[in-house]
Amino acid sequence: MNAKWRVLIPLLGMLGLLAGCAGPMPKPDPSDAWVGLHEEPDAVLMAANLDGKRLNDGRYFEVPPGKHRLDMTLIVDGVGDNDEQNCSARVDFSQFKAGGHYSLVETSLGDDYTVKLEDSKGKQIGHASDVTCMPG
Repeated sequence: MNAKWRVLIPLLGMLGLLAGCAGPMPKPDPSDAWVGLHEEPDAVLMAANLDGKRLNDGRYFEVPPGKHRLDMTLIVDGVGDNDEQNCSARVDFSQFKAGGHYSLVETSLGDDYTVKLEDSKGKQIGHASDVTCMPG
């Protein structure tokens, strides 16, 4: 096997692996509320649990109307190799509406992280009462 194939085969395998992780977002169910996740460039905000039950897809929350608890994981890249932080946050909201579109928005000021819940017009309607971080 020549050198070109020794480089190309692992590269193609890696591309196939990454393509499987980046599947298309499902279409929102109009009988549920859809909650998207938005984070700053140095962080990844993932949906973890809905009402204490683990989710299969960490890219969004899809919730029935009413009151729910949304648990999230926030992973923040640090400056050095060992500066990554793993954080957890929870938002409780009692007025999710069918067909509604909401956003969980992560922001930070230094090492102080916040997550707020916004409606489809960008109005803040809730927030995480505590974002707890540990070195990753």
